[in-house]
Amino acid sequence: MEEKNISLKKKARFAGFMFIIFCVPLATWALNYVPSKIFVAHDAVATANNLLANEFIFRTAIISHLASVLSFAVLALVLYCLFNPVNKNLSRFMVASVLVQLAVVIVMEIFNISALMILKGEALMNVDAADKQEASFLLLRMHRYGIAITQLFWGLFFLPFGMLVFRSGFIPNFFGILLIISGIGYVLDGSTFILLQRPDYLMVRPIVRFVMLPGLLTFVWLLIKGARDPKTKQ
Repeated sequence: MEEKNISLKKKARFAGFMFIIFCVPLATWALNYVPSKIFVAHDAVATANNLLANEFIFRTAIISHLASVLSFAVLALVLYCLFNPVNKNLSRFMVASVLVQLAVVIVMEIFNISALMILKGEALMNVDAADKQEASFLLLRMHRYGIAITQLFWGLFFLPFGMLVFRSGFIPNFFGILLIISGIGYVLDGSTFILLQRPDYLMVRPIVRFVMLPGLLTFVWLLIKGARDPKTKQ
């Protein structure tokens, strides 16, 4: 039993390590920092100029986003091994949501690569510069809507994850509640972006982002504490 508890603690700490050390920094770089340097709302010309001027960091964002979601897939598999004895269906749903997200992200980054190819003259070669800028801008906007879709699947990951934590007995129930709140926050964020893509969304988004913090706190706890004595439920 003691050996089993040590294994649970190692898996839990590894999950926390993957999320804090890989998923969060890579996603922050790819989805927050780099777009802030490139994308200018309602201005295809400025966005195109920024992209060409920052081509290298734009390419690093593509790699970082793919690496982030791959790290997240590894994390989900570790959590599956940890929580499968608690509830198999919830564990499978948790992993499935991440795999769908991986497929969406691959398509999203194809949009980014295509936008860069168009601006560099590697695609649509017989189209004038203004039309290339507009086409590139459209692809970049499609990428941003893709982020909203992945937010929905982040929520669909955190909701079953929270239920599993709440039922498990080897992680405090309090964190299960936090994760469910975080899942609801991600679903609201993605839905609000799609439904209210206009200035009034800016009034909602800071509130929605605030409720996402519980997920981060849970993984910090896992990294530090791991898992305690199990009380599994089928």
